[in-house]
Amino acid sequence: MSKKLNTSVGGTPTNTLFNYFAKSPAVEKKKLTPSVKTEPATTEKENLKNEQPKVKDSGKKDSGKKDSGKDSSKRDSGKKDSSKKDSSKKDSGKKDSGKKDSGKKDSGKKDSSKKDSGKKDSSKKDSGKKDSGKKDSSKKDSGKKDSGKKDSSKKDFKPAAKRKLPLSEGSDDEAVTGQRKRKRIVQPESESDPEMNETKSEDDFSECASDYEPDANEASDDSVSSGEEEVSISEHDVSMDSPTPKKSRKKSKILNNNNEPSSKKIKLETTIQLAEGSTFQEKLKNLQSNAKKDASYDDIVTTTSTLDEPVVWPHQKLEFLQPDKIKDKAGRRPDHPNYDKSTLHVPEKFLNGLSPGVRQWWVLKQDNFDCVLFFKVGKFYELYHMDADVGVNELGFTYMRGEFAHSGFPEISFDKMSTILIDRGFKVARVEQTETPDMMTERCKRIKATKFDKVVAREICQITNRGTQVFGSQCKIGPNHRPTYMLALVEQNEGTWSRFGVCFIDTSIGDFHLGEFEDDKNCSRLLTLLSHHMPVLLLNEKSALSQRSQQIVRTVLGGILKEQVPSNGSQACNAEKTLKLLAERYYAGNGSNDNWPLVLRTMQSDVDHLGLTPHDDYKLALKALGQCIFFIHKCKLEPKVLPMARYQLYVPPDQLADVKPTVASTLRRSHMVLDATTLSNLRIIGEDHSLFSTLDHCCTKFGKRLLHHWLCAPSCDVAVIKERQDAIGELIRMPAELQEVRALLAPMPDFERNLAQIHLFGNKQIKQMDHPDSRAILFEEKIYNKQKLLGFMAVLKGFNTLTKLPMMFHQCETALLKRITQLPESGGSFPDLSKELKYFATAFDHDAAAKTGVIAPQAGMDAEYDSAMDSINEIEGRLKIYLVEQERHFGCRVTYFGSDKKRYQLDVPETHASKANKSYTLEGQTKGKKPSRRYTTAETRAFLKEMQHAEETRNMVLKDLARRLFEKFSNHYDQWKQCIDCVANLDVLGSLAEYAGQQMVICVPELVSGVEQPFVQLEEGYHPCVNASTFIPNGLELGTESEAPLSLLTGPNMGGKSTLMRELGLLVIMAQIGAHIPAASCRLSLVDRIFTRLGAQDDILAGHSTFLVELNETSLILKHATCHSLVLLDELGRGTATYDGTAIAASVVNFLANLKCRTLFSTHYHNLIDFFHNDKRITLGHMACMVENEDTADPTQETVTFLYKYSAGACPKSYGFNAAKLAGMPQGIIKRAYELSKKVEAIALQRKITAKIVAATAGNEDSKKEKLNALQELLKQLKMCQV
Repeated sequence: MSKKLNTSVGGTPTNTLFNYFAKSPAVEKKKLTPSVKTEPATTEKENLKNEQPKVKDSGKKDSGKKDSGKDSSKRDSGKKDSSKKDSSKKDSGKKDSGKKDSGKKDSGKKDSSKKDSGKKDSSKKDSGKKDSGKKDSSKKDSGKKDSGKKDSSKKDFKPAAKRKLPLSEGSDDEAVTGQRKRKRIVQPESESDPEMNETKSEDDFSECASDYEPDANEASDDSVSSGEEEVSISEHDVSMDSPTPKKSRKKSKILNNNNEPSSKKIKLETTIQLAEGSTFQEKLKNLQSNAKKDASYDDIVTTTSTLDEPVVWPHQKLEFLQPDKIKDKAGRRPDHPNYDKSTLHVPEKFLNGLSPGVRQWWVLKQDNFDCVLFFKVGKFYELYHMDADVGVNELGFTYMRGEFAHSGFPEISFDKMSTILIDRGFKVARVEQTETPDMMTERCKRIKATKFDKVVAREICQITNRGTQVFGSQCKIGPNHRPTYMLALVEQNEGTWSRFGVCFIDTSIGDFHLGEFEDDKNCSRLLTLLSHHMPVLLLNEKSALSQRSQQIVRTVLGGILKEQVPSNGSQACNAEKTLKLLAERYYAGNGSNDNWPLVLRTMQSDVDHLGLTPHDDYKLALKALGQCIFFIHKCKLEPKVLPMARYQLYVPPDQLADVKPTVASTLRRSHMVLDATTLSNLRIIGEDHSLFSTLDHCCTKFGKRLLHHWLCAPSCDVAVIKERQDAIGELIRMPAELQEVRALLAPMPDFERNLAQIHLFGNKQIKQMDHPDSRAILFEEKIYNKQKLLGFMAVLKGFNTLTKLPMMFHQCETALLKRITQLPESGGSFPDLSKELKYFATAFDHDAAAKTGVIAPQAGMDAEYDSAMDSINEIEGRLKIYLVEQERHFGCRVTYFGSDKKRYQLDVPETHASKANKSYTLEGQTKGKKPSRRYTTAETRAFLKEMQHAEETRNMVLKDLARRLFEKFSNHYDQWKQCIDCVANLDVLGSLAEYAGQQMVICVPELVSGVEQPFVQLEEGYHPCVNASTFIPNGLELGTESEAPLSLLTGPNMGGKSTLMRELGLLVIMAQIGAHIPAASCRLSLVDRIFTRLGAQDDILAGHSTFLVELNETSLILKHATCHSLVLLDELGRGTATYDGTAIAASVVNFLANLKCRTLFSTHYHNLIDFFHNDKRITLGHMACMVENEDTADPTQETVTFLYKYSAGACPKSYGFNAAKLAGMPQGIIKRAYELSKKVEAIALQRKITAKIVAATAGNEDSKKEKLNALQELLKQLKMCQV
């Protein structure tokens, strides 16, 4: 038993758990948990002999007692018959036969152990030691509940009355030979379910098909309390007349356990039976006495429990799971280069020693070792062995009683539980039953069945991780708006550069992006791709990436999931295989019937009209697509994702200059390039205090995704930018309409993912391709169908609401607003959805569908449905006639009783029941004022079978009817998507208008293109992500007639240089997405790319020093910057020696000055000012400050007040000692540093003076005078250096 008994996700509370075990019949308080490591070696030998993993017993001293998990099945075997409503004779007969069978079974399998000898035969006798936990069912027909047996001595037995439990509801009786009694500790929301057992002597969950279909009153898991227990009957006990196994639930009976050590016994009074005629006072006394006895039980448990001892489960002792023995399915150890961590080698000898159901679990596990198996048993998903550990540790479950690790939850909770594990990085495999017990029986008749075939078939229907999420019938669409990309990466290493093929897809939407490009040694384009579209899952071949790419995988992609695809063998992917697969399954045809998507058609060779030969420039891209398809197929998602795939060509933002002529017309330069470094340095995207979070006032999830796209790729088209500016301006002037449309959009669902989900619901290829989901038995299917229809109707309602937009904006004037809100006849592109929406509004009864979860067509609309309903009506007519015949036979009023599989029982009053002959089978009876008996006959059973068949036919027709309706909706995908695109644009424009309305200062930037000298003029600009009320605005000019395009920026430490650079970069991005910006005025020419070199940090994981990181970023600028770029360089060269750093910085400044691109270059190297102070290509600027007590002997008295204003000219000093003082450094250290600074400065000045004197000797008289004046200034500075 686990120490973790929390209730975070619905686990059983500690006290309830103690009471549950203490009060369960035939349970020893000392053996509530699997045994700990301290145990004799004899049990280990016995386990090996049996070839079965099981929990070790406590020791020889307990050999006279039975483990509650293991031996309860032998004690209770054949003695539990509460689920069958038979007469007392039947019960007693079954009880006796059960005892004999149990004895035979036990003696046949456990005689090899000395420990168990002499105990198996006692199952044939009514000994006191064994019967302390039995429940007598022979008195059931008398109308009273079962009462257990309590020992008064070793020979005599007296029946004890039943006592009610306040905290736990539990044990059932079951008359099944060899079937163990199963108990479960479940969450409050769940129902109980049979456990899995691995011992040969017991049946396992493979035969627990009694849960195949729940009764009507058990359809919801909420109706069951946390302590409930469920008893399941195997298929062997199912009669031919009634194929449906029966089950019942009753409250547990508290029985004293005579197997307890005498030292721990507490004398408890016999429970008092509450007679029907007892008074209220007597009942109250009984309840009070029961509470005292419960307290006594609690005292036993709390003083003798061993729950805190460490547990060793059987799977932790299996040899083939030990780290030094583990292998993959092919027998390879982890150090083998081709080791497959997703599989496991399970010895055949071990598998053959298991029961059928347990073997079925291990067979699935050995092929999916890296998955958590949600293994369907009945109406529950069970987690066994190492998966149960995950359930306990991650989901807060508690281990169920039994010899091996076991936990679980009801089917209805799949969405919640799987989402938690997937978000935490696990891989979840959903295993469903794909057969009913009847189907299994029929299958076994057709083949020569072995014992391993006699188990209902189970198949993996879907494997899900973060990158393969598909919102099916069991999963709701989550609140997260961000795409979850799966990225396949293929590299061709060319030495100093690489060629990449990429394919990244979002399975929840169906967007496939694929492309191929060349990249430099720093992988700049790959890093930009990762910044724009950060994946959650990476696919690549093992050892197929270069060292530099592996470095990126370890650092940038260090926190995401990674999967390896085969690099050789039959499963290896290549471009030819990919095209062949797509042609065979999805895009068959040629000529006029060619249905290849345009993007894939451009990637095929022109010489092959069949489309099976790849173009040389796209072989890597198609190989990457093939890897994605391979992994999707492995996860059982291919028929769910590929039919709705929409392919888009990915081209790196900076690759437009060398694009092939064939596609140049569609791929002209239209967007600004923002690489990975810039996105990070400027904090453009991200959650907190980023430009995205500042501008994001979007109401819809698809609007948020579009805003993200705009920010990652701002427009370079002046016409587009101007249209957006005008539209935002008009929205600002229409505050009432703006708030109205925002209120209208706020409740909209995530339409893009809803469209993909509805496409999945209407996908006929799932059945055509024989997908396991088409065979899966879902017990809560009614609930899922209702959720499907409610979601579908919500989408229809949303689109109906969106049809109001044309009327709301019918008076708009700007071109963009007209285009995205008006119908085509009014000059817009907003689609007219009225015809489609009207069809779906009248296609079915929405109110009835919402209540029943079924789409029922009107009479005459569907021939198959009408035929099925005729059959049902005909059977109902025969049932009425038969009921009249039975009323004549009994001579009284007879009614049908029961529901679902227990329908059509004849309810006959007790006074006339004597007329029932042998053809009537008693199913149950009632007591009270109107006692009656309920019978079935061969005729009623036949009627039930016919009705079930007719209802199944009707349900299949209705199910396909719903699928066809969803398919019809998906056929209009283009119209729905066009509407969504228009609304997304309106949402983003509304978000930018909302942002503008909240600002103190706002302006519409003026953008121009086609100028010879790029420029920027900013007046009183604010940082968009900072509160304007506490921010000092700044303005600057670069590239105008009066100012050079490159500004050397100096100023004190913490004076605001980096803030000014970031502010300029962000305002330029805002201007080019069409937004209004927080500034008094702004005018600039278009920027094609922003480069940044900001901040100082090393990359220790990549082995790069701070200086190398700086130079890598600078190298990228020097290679790719154009005259239209904006370059922001902050303190280049500070990671090396002063002379080296100054020299490199000077060289870079000279290069950028010649390029004439707009540049802010901040520095503390004042020698650079000397180099360039007379250079016309460069302007000098600084961040202004006020200094008090400057150049005094005590530097700690110097006070610097930052003005945070950009001013012309250079700043003479950086005032580093002020920063030292602000940092709290000791004053003695600062003074000493000041003295050393003056000495170093004096030495430098002496060198300068010497150089000036030498230079002054040459030249004419005028130049000599200027040099002498400069010399005088230097001498004054030298005098100031005397400390």
